[in-house]
Amino acid sequence: MFWHRIAIDLGTAHSLVFTQDKGIVLSEPSAVAIQRSTGEAIAFGERARTMIGRSPDFIHVVRPLRDGVIADFEAARSMIRHFIRVASEGHRLARKAVVVCVPFGATAVEMDALVREAESAGADRVDAVREPFAAALGAGMTIHEPRGHLVIDIGGGTTEVTSLSLNDVVHCESVRTAGNAMDQAVQSFFRNRYNFAIGENTAEQIKIEHGRVYPAEDTMFEVKGLSQRTGKPQRLMVHTKEIQEALDPVARSITDAVRRSVERLAPDLAADVFTDGAALVGGGALLPGWPERLFEAMGLRARVVDEPLLCVMRGLIEILREPARYADLVENSRVRKHLE
Repeated sequence: MFWHRIAIDLGTAHSLVFTQDKGIVLSEPSAVAIQRSTGEAIAFGERARTMIGRSPDFIHVVRPLRDGVIADFEAARSMIRHFIRVASEGHRLARKAVVVCVPFGATAVEMDALVREAESAGADRVDAVREPFAAALGAGMTIHEPRGHLVIDIGGGTTEVTSLSLNDVVHCESVRTAGNAMDQAVQSFFRNRYNFAIGENTAEQIKIEHGRVYPAEDTMFEVKGLSQRTGKPQRLMVHTKEIQEALDPVARSITDAVRRSVERLAPDLAADVFTDGAALVGGGALLPGWPERLFEAMGLRARVVDEPLLCVMRGLIEILREPARYADLVENSRVRKHLE
């Protein structure tokens, strides 16, 4: 028997799965549709996400992770089992070695819970990697050198602003305002200003298509929803600058986290960061205007990495391919006793 190696970027909003022989085999929302009467998982990923706000009462759609850690253990086990099953096609008899990302702010208890759930879902060996390490490697940073690097990871549940040097974290500023908080801010904006209700998926689509964190040309677009005054379907014409206004409190919170993180660095490390600039990764980095906002706020140059949604996975793949080189970045390694 041999090891079949799998990397999982388990995100609050979106997850990716990679195998050494096939590459990325799965990229989908972190969602599970569950039948209430039996507790059985009946759909995963995009199919489950499309059921949010549209499913009958006997189906419950769950996002198993909150702020990057497990919030619903049964749903998380079902989702991870689904990931491992998809990744193991053609390798049913092989032992499964899984490397998975966890937020830097995850506690030892939360990490152990994730490892146990992965084992329960069929993994024979589970290695956990703190997300900033994978993000920095995926962004092409040489974190083993004695030089300061800054990674701004705007995910679904959390934003982590991490400075690294010599294969270690110098400081990490973690705030629980990120993509999901932006979606909620858009929903709240329509509810409070227009007495108008929109669904979670609609809010996310508006954020993706019309959201910005720095001023740009104002345009108008149409939104479909429900009037809370009449209870009837309604259409609104809305300015894009209004969506920027709705997102501004979240963007300000993230900008403040970047400022706090840089202010806590030693002078030489801060000089490195301002010389080399920061890397923006994660789905939230795709919102236009982050480089301009950060430069205006604090003079920090920042670049959005190529395919920011894949950045953490690129780092995991590098760790998976050269485990000996990155052994000091891996935590919580366990193998089932009967395989030792």
